[in-house]
Amino acid sequence: MGTSTTDDRAVPPADLKAERTRDRVALAAIFAIPLIWGIGFPLTHNAVAVVDPGLYAFARSLVATLALLPFALPVALRASRKAVLGGLVLGLFSALNIVSQSYALHYLSSASTAFCVTMCIVFIPFVSAALGQGWPSKVDLASVVVGVIGAFIVLGPDLDDISVGYLWGGLAAFAIAMTISIIGKLTSEPESGQVDRLALGFFQVLFGTLALLYFPFQRDLAPLTETKVWIAIVFMGVMSTALAIYLQTRYQRRVGSARTSVIFNLDLVFASLFGLVNRESLSLSQIFGGAVIFLASMLESLRDMWIKAKEKGRSKEKERSTADGRIPAQSTSDQTP
Repeated sequence: MGTSTTDDRAVPPADLKAERTRDRVALAAIFAIPLIWGIGFPLTHNAVAVVDPGLYAFARSLVATLALLPFALPVALRASRKAVLGGLVLGLFSALNIVSQSYALHYLSSASTAFCVTMCIVFIPFVSAALGQGWPSKVDLASVVVGVIGAFIVLGPDLDDISVGYLWGGLAAFAIAMTISIIGKLTSEPESGQVDRLALGFFQVLFGTLALLYFPFQRDLAPLTETKVWIAIVFMGVMSTALAIYLQTRYQRRVGSARTSVIFNLDLVFASLFGLVNRESLSLSQIFGGAVIFLASMLESLRDMWIKAKEKGRSKEKERSTADGRIPAQSTSDQTP
């Protein structure tokens, strides 16, 4: 596979086969994440119809913390101060994201909420710039413009379809943008200064749960016993949060960041499909606008993948030329007399 981290020429055939098997396993694991997220949208949509969205968000986050604890405890015990403080900040935005998505799904369909969440691409370039990660590139700005066009298509030219649900969805998108940008800043330093990502993810979930403690003391707990509610809570806590964090931290390095980001955007597609299975409505404007937003979210990743593919092609051409005893045209100036 093109995303393998191993040089095929330096690996014996038996080990090469094993490496390719690991590549396929990693790719399948990364593909499973947006599928899991897509299933979670209609489950949450059904659950928050009978339970307070804030209480649901707390219960989901609590289950995620407990599920992630056995995997993260060893690294959490030796985590750096930077990981703990970073997790604290991320936990606040994580809590805001979960609560906002839960309230959005109380008012909107799974597809509409997924459209809102994907709109985080509009916020990310400007949030990253504010955090000192550089000004938006031309591709970033193009993604913002295309994303806004997609939002107008979904909402209508007169914005008549804007409701409190879309405002909650927009707040979730902002929280996601902050989370992505902060994680990028914390992990962009030299390897010696990076924080352990699993520890960071665990503290993010833990502090997010603590930030939501208000809801179980102020809301009726009785709806939590409803079957569709606790099924959604367990699925979202264990699968959509704990398992997704574990799979991403273990396999993303092998698949590659650019390819992973493109795959993750499929949650918009899966949320729409499972929403239809859940008998939720989906208009033509939502389908077309969602497709435009999906395109906007992939522009930078697709550009990076295209550049890497071209570089790999040039490298292979150079290797073939060398093997044939020819010198590539661009290297003739480097020949010694």
